[in-house]
Amino acid sequence: MKPLARYLIVLAPLMLAACAGTPEENEPAELTDFVIERDVEKLWSAGIGKGQGKGLYQLRPAIEGDTIYAVSADGKLQARDSATGKKRWKRDLELAVSGGVGIDSERLYLGTAEGKVVAYDLKGEQLWETQLNGEILAPPVSDEEIVVAQTYDGQVVGLDALTGEKLWAFAASVPRLTLRGTSTPLLDGQTVYAGLANGRVVALDRKTGELRWEQRVAVPKGSTEIERLSDVDGSLLLHSGVLYAVGYQGKLVAIDVRSGRPLWERDLSSYSGAVEGYGNIYVADAQGSIHAFEQNGQGVVWTQTILARRKLTEPAILSGSLVVGDFEGYLHFVSQIDGHLVSRVRVDSSGVRAPMSVADDKLYVFSNDGKLVAYTFERDKPGFFKRLFGADE
Repeated sequence: MKPLARYLIVLAPLMLAACAGTPEENEPAELTDFVIERDVEKLWSAGIGKGQGKGLYQLRPAIEGDTIYAVSADGKLQARDSATGKKRWKRDLELAVSGGVGIDSERLYLGTAEGKVVAYDLKGEQLWETQLNGEILAPPVSDEEIVVAQTYDGQVVGLDALTGEKLWAFAASVPRLTLRGTSTPLLDGQTVYAGLANGRVVALDRKTGELRWEQRVAVPKGSTEIERLSDVDGSLLLHSGVLYAVGYQGKLVAIDVRSGRPLWERDLSSYSGAVEGYGNIYVADAQGSIHAFEQNGQGVVWTQTILARRKLTEPAILSGSLVVGDFEGYLHFVSQIDGHLVSRVRVDSSGVRAPMSVADDKLYVFSNDGKLVAYTFERDKPGFFKRLFGADE
């Protein structure tokens, strides 16, 4: 696929929206005033290269122990103390990084625009590299024995974590038009789960790559190729033996991991993934509404539409609040209980599109222009938990 075509593909959500209403109706919602219930504290901030770059990448930081690792699209790799932000080491890699950082307890893994998976030790020294067939747009994942990477051309590949040797490959058909991105594979026990550009989720044998089951999440509809986009690009969520997946112009589906059969589904279009908390499944849809579904599929707990068309990131959860970033660089914190806004901060004006990381009650955000920031909540204001839970503090 020519580079220009790739950039045209990412405009599909905007093109679809433009067909649906007047220009005024398709403008991002303006931010409204509200009562701040929780003060957000910036712990530290650092600059890392050119950030997400011009390829519309989503380079999410990774955390192992007390260290956070982040890499920019122009190959600036850094390790910092996750509590203080103090730099531990940095490497200037001669790589165009498009999918990173994957991590296990011993190694880091990066994916490149040229289709390489590159492994480093936790001091930043290169261990091996393996050439695959297509660009890698999501971080490789590892359980210390096997590394799984997904390429833009529809392959899911298993590699030996110690040597980089290719162990197996699963190939899926790829539609002529797809969104700019891929889902991050999920490793659990002896199974690899992957969301695909053809609207399906597959379960693969960890050792052989053989297909165990597949389930459709999005069904192509419409007369044009844009209307028939049906990617599963967001992170997959595994919780209590149930896999949750959501497709663009498709559904949110809860899948029994043993059989591959759907337990329940809801019509929903999203290019990001789901998160779980308080017995709910949370998803930000393609139009900027945030939904909380009961985990058992019995109904919708709440829907928040105040951030419509603000190109929201995949949600994260920080100390009882759901967090999403937007195209103007704001972070919006909403109650997990009823979806009302509880706080807001701005990272920078370049915007936030990469998924955020959370560890030890700290939120880590890597902005489009390369600002890595750590946040936490300050001491909650009087009455917050009474409002949250309807009980005395």
